[in-house]
Amino acid sequence: MTEHLDESAIAEAVAGVDIPETCAEMPGDDSLDNLINSASSMEESAARDKALVAALRKCKDALDQAQGDNNEAETRRAEIKNLYNRCAQLLAGYTPIEMRHKPQGAISPYAKRAKTADYVGEEMPYGVAEEEIPPPPENEVMWPGYQTQAENMDTAAVEGHREAFYQKLLKISVAEIESYQPKPTNANLKSKAQLTEWIHIARHWYTGADGMDAATFRAKHKTWYSRMKPVTYKLGRKTGIHLRSLPPKEGEVEGGTVLCGYSKDGAKSVVYVDIGSIFDALFQIHSMELGHRGRDAVKTLADERYANIPDAQVRAFLDTCPICNSRRSSGVMKSNYN
Repeated sequence: MTEHLDESAIAEAVAGVDIPETCAEMPGDDSLDNLINSASSMEESAARDKALVAALRKCKDALDQAQGDNNEAETRRAEIKNLYNRCAQLLAGYTPIEMRHKPQGAISPYAKRAKTADYVGEEMPYGVAEEEIPPPPENEVMWPGYQTQAENMDTAAVEGHREAFYQKLLKISVAEIESYQPKPTNANLKSKAQLTEWIHIARHWYTGADGMDAATFRAKHKTWYSRMKPVTYKLGRKTGIHLRSLPPKEGEVEGGTVLCGYSKDGAKSVVYVDIGSIFDALFQIHSMELGHRGRDAVKTLADERYANIPDAQVRAFLDTCPICNSRRSSGVMKSNYN
């Protein structure tokens, strides 16, 4: 809603103001809109204000002239009135809605959700041919092996810890891990089958697969657009998904392929592990390398190696560690969370 403008007060305020040379050269009433546009586009604040005042005076003169016209001039009078109000608002610091800056990434409320079918057979928003595939980091990546023992822990103790960990974390037994399917929306819990599917998508993102060209393949897996963007887009660890090859084990010719994200500093590849390997990854760090140190040390090292081991998994592991529980009960340590 436009506020009422005190025309007499404005006329008194602008009286005697020098008209800038730029505005003096402008045509008369027929170009009032151009006059206002020219004035409002000036970058220097003082010159802009003078130009707007000059435009306001011209609008006021034209408005006074239109006041005495007959009814046939009513439309023109309304147009000049709108121009007068617009100029006064600009002078007061008001920015029209159509001129306001739209934040980068903002979505229009009138935008419609794209459908997969809309992209079939068409060029996708990101041209595959022009894309540069960023090279992955060169740090060594590792996959946690199956752990069976550690210092002061025999096989029975390790397997007991493994069972207690999955009961606390997922409320399932070790025997149920192979058949357990986390929800697809859970970014940190992935079964072997889900990771295999992710590897398939990442491997064929730039080429297409399953009888589809790259554009159609991407349309089918459209939720992967943000994941496959380079990590330099600064969208957090949801970007920069890539594949790395593991070195071959003894007696093997080729190693495996693992799905990776980026470390928090963007310098290293960190591996996505399936739910059955979470225990082994944490056991190697906590029980074998760090000598049962606390949460902070374990989480820091886990973040340097793995992409999907959040704090909740670390806490569940520490809460079920038999060595740490024995130390706490004997008063050797007060807490694992340091």
